Amino acid sequence: MHKVIVADDEPYTLEGWRTMIDWQACGYELCGTATDGEEALSLIGAIEPDLVVTDIQMPVLDGLGLIRTMREELKNNAKIVIATGYSEFGYAKQAIQYQVDEYVLKPLVTEEIHQILLELIPPLNQRRDEKKYTGTVDPGNEMTTHRSMGLDTPEHYDHEGMLSLSRQLLVAIEAGDVSEIQAVVDKILCLIVRSEMSLSQAHSVIRYMHGELLRKFSEKKDCMLLLQERAWHEAESWTSGKLKGLCIQLAERLSQSLTNKSTMRSPVAEAIEYLNEHYCTKIKLQDLAQQIHVNSAYLGQQFKQEVGVSFSEYIHRLRIEEARKLLRRTHMKISDIASKLGYHDAEYFTDKFKALTGELPSVYKNKSQG
Repeated sequence: MHKVIVADDEPYTLEGWRTMIDWQACGYELCGTATDGEEALSLIGAIEPDLVVTDIQMPVLDGLGLIRTMREELKNNAKIVIATGYSEFGYAKQAIQYQVDEYVLKPLVTEEIHQILLELIPPLNQRRDEKKYTGTVDPGNEMTTHRSMGLDTPEHYDHEGMLSLSRQLLVAIEAGDVSEIQAVVDKILCLIVRSEMSLSQAHSVIRYMHGELLRKFSEKKDCMLLLQERAWHEAESWTSGKLKGLCIQLAERLSQSLTNKSTMRSPVAEAIEYLNEHYCTKIKLQDLAQQIHVNSAYLGQQFKQEVGVSFSEYIHRLRIEEARKLLRRTHMKISDIASKLGYHDAEYFTDKFKALTGELPSVYKNKSQG
């Protein structure tokens, strides 16, 4: 069994890692969980895991700080999976530099996690065998080899150029610009060759772009089928034209999806999209129903049937989830948080918070911030 630790400051997400994932069936043992980077570092020192799964946004020491400390100070070359709901090119440069192995999108999807875990088994087995028979740690890993010689990780490849091209590719795919997709993919492959980027670093670049595409189009089933193809992770397919073909197909499917958007989306889906973006404002069922051109009674009934909770309860849940984040990560007053989230009465906000979480906002804040 390969040893795993998970670091995430979201209690519900940590519980999901414990209960939703069949670690043993995939060949792993979940040896510990942490709620911040410093706690994770302590676990890494004690457990010496083969795989570390970490969130990006965490208190005390964030995910990137954890990864940087692992690689630079501890000289630890465990496999790393980033689990995040954030889309930030700002962390891509560091993630590529420190050779992150995979990106997982929140909310967690059990089947996706199982697939990633199974794909990581062969390199983990190889590393274990190399340690057993040669007494070294992953001699094929460019980063470890360079450091064992007293050298830094190669920095001569163009981080900024690669990230700029990645950004251009995502824009071209969304725009459905086939000629631009072809040109940008050619530039990416050329830069990989010209800068003598190692295979693992090149993998990190492609995986990051793949993660961004998954994050953007995860709700579009026709796009997801294409994004789940193994060719995204097979280096030999990039130079053969497969990567270019996948990007063009994705752009075509996305274009078709957008063309049919108005006829394919249900009123409930439109309502959820609106609520997810405007839950801090005053929203009435009647006003939203009028906006999307359906009867308010019908929308309320369908919403409860498809979502499982009432229209107003869904809004409260969105607000309280955001309140939990603000209580953990900021020093805002409870009254200010209530006002920011659309509650004009702090006592009413406190009552709703306790009803949904089982504790008062003040108690939750004290527990989360120590």
